[in-house]
Amino acid sequence: MKGKKIKKIILSFCFLALIGCSSNSKKEYYERLNKSGHKLSGDRVNLYGKYKKDNLPIAKPIPYLNYVNDMESPKAPFKSYTENEFLAFYKNIKAKGHGDNSSYWRWKVSLTRREMSNILNKNLLTLYARRPKEVLTYSNSEWISKKIPLNPIGDVIEVRVLERGKSGLVTKLLLRGTRGQYMVAKEGNIRNLLGMNKNVVTSTINIYGTKGGSSNYNERPISRNPSMLPSAFIAIEKLGNNGFNIYGGGFGHGSGIPQWSAMDLTKNKGYSYKKVLERYYSNTKLKNIRSIDGIDGKIRVGIMTSGFSTIDHTKISMSSTGSLKIKSKDGSTTVSPNTSVDFITKDGYTQVIVQGKLKLKTRNSVSVTSNRMISITNLKRNIRNYKSPTYRGSFEIRLAKNGTRLNLINEVSIEEYLLQVVPSEMPKSFGLEALKVQAIAARTYAAKDILRNRYAKLGFHILDSTQSQVYNNLDENELATQGVKSTRGMILVHEDKPIDAKYYSTSSGFNSNAHNVW
Repeated sequence: MKGKKIKKIILSFCFLALIGCSSNSKKEYYERLNKSGHKLSGDRVNLYGKYKKDNLPIAKPIPYLNYVNDMESPKAPFKSYTENEFLAFYKNIKAKGHGDNSSYWRWKVSLTRREMSNILNKNLLTLYARRPKEVLTYSNSEWISKKIPLNPIGDVIEVRVLERGKSGLVTKLLLRGTRGQYMVAKEGNIRNLLGMNKNVVTSTINIYGTKGGSSNYNERPISRNPSMLPSAFIAIEKLGNNGFNIYGGGFGHGSGIPQWSAMDLTKNKGYSYKKVLERYYSNTKLKNIRSIDGIDGKIRVGIMTSGFSTIDHTKISMSSTGSLKIKSKDGSTTVSPNTSVDFITKDGYTQVIVQGKLKLKTRNSVSVTSNRMISITNLKRNIRNYKSPTYRGSFEIRLAKNGTRLNLINEVSIEEYLLQVVPSEMPKSFGLEALKVQAIAARTYAAKDILRNRYAKLGFHILDSTQSQVYNNLDENELATQGVKSTRGMILVHEDKPIDAKYYSTSSGFNSNAHNVW
C-alpha cells in the first residue's frame, strides 16, 4: 500500500508540474492549460473572443527553427497568456534578456486615430492586391477572402490581436472600422500593414526604442516613418478615442539567430560559436559544403540598383584597375585599365559604349572579366574604402523587360562572396566569435538558395539585398574576413541537406517557431 501511495504522489506531481514526465509532456502541458481555462492551443494563443475562428492553414513546422526563450528577467513573463500580459511584457523596458543591448529590444510608437485610419485604409488595399488570401473580410459571421473596397476601414474603431504564437509574435490582427471588419494574417503582412511611410501618412511618426533594464525610452527616435513595423512582436493599447500606442520588441521576423543575441552570448556570456548555433538551429550538424551535391563552389548574385529598389537597370557603368574583357556571341572588345565603360539598351539591343563610342551591339548576354576587381561606378552603396562598390569575380549582363532594361549578375566563389556579405550583415564590433556564427549562417543560407534556385529564370541564385542577404553594402574588414576563413566550407545541415538558415537583428525576448512566421 505504501508503495502505491508514493506512486500516486509522484504521478500527481508530474501532472501538476509545468514540465511533463513523459515524451508527450509538451502536448499534455498545453492540454492542461486548455482545461484550466487558458487560451493556449498548441503553440498559438486564441484571442478571437466573440469572433468565429478562420480556416487559414498553418504552415508545416521546420524542425530546426524553433521557439527559444531568451529572457533572463522575468524568465517566464506569461502565466495565463492574456492580452494584458503581452501588453505589460512589451511595455516593460526594465526587462532583461540575451541581446537586450540593442536599442530595438523595446520600442514604442504613438498614432492618432486619424493617422491609424489613414495607414490602415491605404495599406490594406495594397496588401490585399499582393496577398488576397491573407486579408479576410468578416461577413455574415464568417471570415472570407473577397475584394475590398476603397477606404475599407473608414474611421478606425478597434485594432486588436486575434491570435499570436506563445512567443508573442502576432499571427492574426483584427481591424474594425466604420465601414467594415477585416483580418490580416502572417507576420510580414502585419508589419507591412502598419507601415508608416510618408506616402501613406503625411505626418512625421517617430519610433522610440531602448535597451533592456532602462528607465525611459531614448530621447532620439530609432526610426522615422518606417515602411514596415520593426517586428510583429507587439501589443496595441487604445487611448480612448484619441489614438493608439503600439508597444513592441525586437527587429526582424523573429525566427533563427538574433544577431544581437549572438553577440551578447559570445561576447558577454562565454558561448562559443558552436553553442550559439546549437541554441538557435536545433536538430542540425555542421558539414562541409563540398559534400553537398549540386554546389560547385560558385554563386551567381543578382545586383540591384541603388537603394536596392529593383533588379532592372537603365544603365550600368563599370571600370577596373585591370583591363576589362567584354564578350558576347556577336563580338568582343577590351577596355584599358581605369577606363569607364557604359552598358545601355536601345531598340532591344545591349550597347557597349567606351568614351562615347559604340564598341559592341548585341541581343545576347555579355560577359565582363578582369584580372582585378571590378567597380560598378553608377551604383551607390554604403562603401567608404572605394568610390564605388567593387566586386570580385566576373559579371554577366542580360537584357530584361522586353529589351528596355538590363540585369546585372555577379558570378563569384562562395567564400569570396562571404567576404562581402558578413561585414554587410554584422558589424565587426560584435567580435570574432559572433562573426563566425554569421559566416556559417550566411554560407548555409547561400547553399540553400543555390539548391532552391528560385531565381533560375533570371539567371542567378540569390539577390544582394535583404530579400536574400545583403552583399557588398559595407566595407570589408579583417575580423569579418577572419570569421569567414576560420569557418571555411562549414554549413549546417538537417538530414544531410542545407538548412534554411534564417537570421535577424534583434530578439524581443523570445524566438518564434518558423511556422508561426511564414
